[in-house]
Amino acid sequence: MLSGLDLAQPPLMSTQTPYPCPATPPHCPNPDCAYSEAQSGPWPYIRFGSFTRLNPPYTVPRFRCKACRRTFSSQTFETSYWLKKPELLPQVQKHAVSGAANRQIARVLDTSPATVDNHLARLGRHCMLFHRQFMEKASPTVDVILDGLVTFEYSQYLPYEVIAALDRNTSFVTHVAEAERRRSGTMTDEQKRKRQEFESLVGRPDPHALMKAVVEVVSETVRGAVWAHVWSDKHKTYPFALKKIRWCHFDHETIDSRKPRTYTNPLFEVNLLDMLMRHCLKDHTRETIAFGRRRNNSMYRLAIFLVWRNYIQLRREKRCRSTPAMLKVLPAHTLTEAAVLAPRLVVGHSAHPA
Repeated sequence: MLSGLDLAQPPLMSTQTPYPCPATPPHCPNPDCAYSEAQSGPWPYIRFGSFTRLNPPYTVPRFRCKACRRTFSSQTFETSYWLKKPELLPQVQKHAVSGAANRQIARVLDTSPATVDNHLARLGRHCMLFHRQFMEKASPTVDVILDGLVTFEYSQYLPYEVIAALDRNTSFVTHVAEAERRRSGTMTDEQKRKRQEFESLVGRPDPHALMKAVVEVVSETVRGAVWAHVWSDKHKTYPFALKKIRWCHFDHETIDSRKPRTYTNPLFEVNLLDMLMRHCLKDHTRETIAFGRRRNNSMYRLAIFLVWRNYIQLRREKRCRSTPAMLKVLPAHTLTEAAVLAPRLVVGHSAHPA
């Protein structure tokens, strides 16, 4: 069943043998069917032949739901459904957090940029659900670090801020959200005129977007807790946002952002996260030509990075054998890209869909 993630490595499969038929398909893929939820026991279905394809597994069994008459195959429950080259999916996932732009990934993998774009969107949606499933099982975070990273989409006249919250004791990234911002700072008359042109085309950013994003991030992070200690810089929005979360009491401690960002700084973990985002995600690198053209695509890559940082990459490069998720007491061992992609996750099967 898909309600729980199988953290074990998927079994190796011979490319010369037919695809093994699962004992029971986990559920009916028809969202309007009575058996669309993950089933813990038998449910009415029958075998409905099979089909062959050019890539392993060469023989894929098909089924029919006896309740709604919907036909489907075992490939329906794989993350690589509908893909002609399923082997590209884990490779794109690795390159997405290596500081490479989409066209660079396409050249390395000898495929088209459109294929990379589609794979990143699929991986981003999957990683959002993957992280959400683990967060449903995690204990509330009560020692929180909060900070934002300003970047932009399409043009520097369209900035937005990525708000992230971390567990200070484990470096585990609990939740992220984006908030549109209006370009500020010292500008010439020509720059002000150009900003006005952009705002006439796409509208003026919501002045309360940052407040809403901070409330969302903190609420998801401390969900289930009655008290939490929050560390942040001296941004004026944070205290007002925390007051809006009335079901939890906060001890808010602020740190001057001009303080040296060393290991002794209480905000070290979130400063390290910002540095890794600039380093690993090409669309957030400073002074780059690979900046994000669409904000939703940048957030897809950010979701891939979040899963990599939490569940795959070790917390420290040296003398460390644990990922942030392992320190958060979630998985018992380091995960791989194959383990992350092993089950296909469905939005409706998560209590809090991403």
